[in-house]
Amino acid sequence: MVKLSLKEGLLYASVKLFHQGNSIEVKDMIVDTGASHTIIIPDYLEEMDTELSDEDTIVKASGYGGKVCYSVRKRIDKVECGDILVENMKIDFGEIDPKERVNGLLGLDFLKNTGIIIDLVELEMYRK
Repeated sequence: MVKLSLKEGLLYASVKLFHQGNSIEVKDMIVDTGASHTIIIPDYLEEMDTELSDEDTIVKASGYGGKVCYSVRKRIDKVECGDILVENMKIDFGEIDPKERVNGLLGLDFLKNTGIIIDLVELEMYRK
């Protein structure tokens, strides 16, 4: 079970990334059922001291309002959100908000693949 916080009408959770022996916590990610893919600002990839590899790909995405941006899609060894974890998950690292007020979006790929139930009364999410 993961306790969510509600700020300015948006749901937030934190995740922890583990890759090649390094780890980092990404706080205040928006839980976004409208985002098809999880995306995190590239600062966290740099802080984790993770280099690009041949299996990484450049992806084109369009956000709300049709704005197009490019991100690096990278396989991360393990992603933890509370007691919920996914191994070998592909995450996009790229710009989300030009003013950098958003650390990341926890997208539908994570939520659906883990069978998440979002309880808006208790502000929790957990596996079905």
